[in-house]
Amino acid sequence: MAGMTEERFIAKRVLKLVYIGVVTLLGGILFGIVHRMALGDTLVILFADVLFAVLFAFYLESGRLHRNARPDSSEDYHRLCIYYTAGMVVMILASFCPAYAAPVFCIAFLLAAGLDREQAFAIALFFDIHLTLNAGWSTSVMTCYLLLMLTGIMLTGMYEQKEHRVYAQMTAFALNTAIPVLFYYLEQGVPTLRLLFTVLPGSIVTVAAMHFLYDGLHTRLEHYGEISLDTIVDPSFHLVREIKRYSQGDYNHAIRVSRIAAHCAAKIKVNAKLAAVSGFYYRLGKFGGEPFVESGVTIAQDNCFPNDVITILSEFGGQKNPISTIESAIVHITDTLVTKFELLDHTTLSSSWNRDMVIYQTLNEESSSGIYDHSGLTMNQFLKIREFLAKEEELL
Repeated sequence: MAGMTEERFIAKRVLKLVYIGVVTLLGGILFGIVHRMALGDTLVILFADVLFAVLFAFYLESGRLHRNARPDSSEDYHRLCIYYTAGMVVMILASFCPAYAAPVFCIAFLLAAGLDREQAFAIALFFDIHLTLNAGWSTSVMTCYLLLMLTGIMLTGMYEQKEHRVYAQMTAFALNTAIPVLFYYLEQGVPTLRLLFTVLPGSIVTVAAMHFLYDGLHTRLEHYGEISLDTIVDPSFHLVREIKRYSQGDYNHAIRVSRIAAHCAAKIKVNAKLAAVSGFYYRLGKFGGEPFVESGVTIAQDNCFPNDVITILSEFGGQKNPISTIESAIVHITDTLVTKFELLDHTTLSSSWNRDMVIYQTLNEESSSGIYDHSGLTMNQFLKIREFLAKEEELL
């Protein structure tokens, strides 16, 4: 099953990687045209573009295959294409700015706000080198921009903490103003008020962009995966059909876990959709063979599942990774209980007293084992879930 899904879905990732390569080449060609570069110079730039595109594609795919905690999903690739295209357009426009005045700090900060920081660093580094080479600026300008890029990316770490945002904005304003002036002085040997007045508006715009755009970009980064949650549990989705075709019993189990987990999540007001999708695919590794946890994660990665779902699958039963979220704990509770009920005969379950004893004993044993200690699930939430499950008719 894993092989079938990989062959079927790898085209989506390949198309997005090809798109990034095409945008890179078109950006190089457009640079050559707007700046009237000689054909030989343009070809050299295009060679560098091809080299970067290939290395970046290798980096993305290598990270997807080996980054077990949070591998890239299809939404990550899609978002990356959007940010890369926007960054390329802004870089071309920035090439018309005076030397030392291009908004590289702002570009790097916003890339790091909406993308993985490693991805943002690689893209911003390429853009800065591309920008200074194509615009014919000096190595002093390139060094200035590289320093601004690094500070822009590093400041996103400070900006994540709301109590430090004012200090981050003050730091950004100061550095975005002082660094270009200092590097100009190092290169020319004389200070210039003209450059200062040129840089100041850019610094103001940078702080405004940080203030108004960061939350929207970063929130979208954290929750982007939820867009595809409906898709991967749609009855027409190929994995859903394959699970049903593989085993009607396993399909019925997945449906029950999915529905009950969603009800439990809604009861304590956490992400019911995430619990439902993860509950449906919780036993996905069974279809890929041993080792089951790794198999489930691999199939999910090959199908570009949202990162939050992959994380829960990687925490199956707490075997490889500790259960780290409330939704993951809910899915584990539900799967454990549904499995226990499936093993018991109808005579035993015909008594409400027996059902309550099974539920209470099973959940108390799981809780006392400490498996949910790192999930963030409070005792009050646990008790609410337990009481709800004692009345849940779908368990029968």
